[in-house]
Amino acid sequence: MYTAIETRILMNYQKIICWGDSQTYGARTYGCYPLYLAKILNEKTQYNWQAINFSNNGHTARDLWFRISHELLQIHDVYQACILIGTNDVGVNSSEHLFCEYYRQILSALQINQFHAVYCGVIPPIWPDAHAFFPAETKLRRERFNLLLRQVIEESPIARLVEFPTITADCYVDPVHFNEAGNHLIAESFANAIMNY
Repeated sequence: MYTAIETRILMNYQKIICWGDSQTYGARTYGCYPLYLAKILNEKTQYNWQAINFSNNGHTARDLWFRISHELLQIHDVYQACILIGTNDVGVNSSEHLFCEYYRQILSALQINQFHAVYCGVIPPIWPDAHAFFPAETKLRRERFNLLLRQVIEESPIARLVEFPTITADCYVDPVHFNEAGNHLIAESFANAIMNY
């Protein structure tokens, strides 16, 4: 005979994958937004949540496109995902056209693999501070990438745009990496999108 908690874990659960780069990995902090996302969803919904963190430091949309086919083979019983990718594309000045195509094909792969909802984060603000890879011009480049990203998300029947209106420079440890407060705010934005799906 199972206890109420054991029954909840065995029968009443949800899994969600978080794909991304160092912002998802939690570089520069001990926590990461997927950790806090599961915590928030556990507290605010009736489900027991497992967040699966598939992220790699330094990766671009192109890198994720190469990875995702292999990573999809490793999972089952997962129908929702969060994606936070693009900051490194901005930093290395990737082709905007190819960034969009990689992102479009990532969403297509998830749709083919029966994902019901993919929560796509905008590229978070960049706060230049003399960092070699993120000078002042990357702020303008980010705006262009986000405009294109919105168009790609609008085209997909499973994609949902997630914005981060409350995140400020105080939520960062450098131009692009979140501190723990930033990880919490990103998690809260994704959690709100998931709970309002």
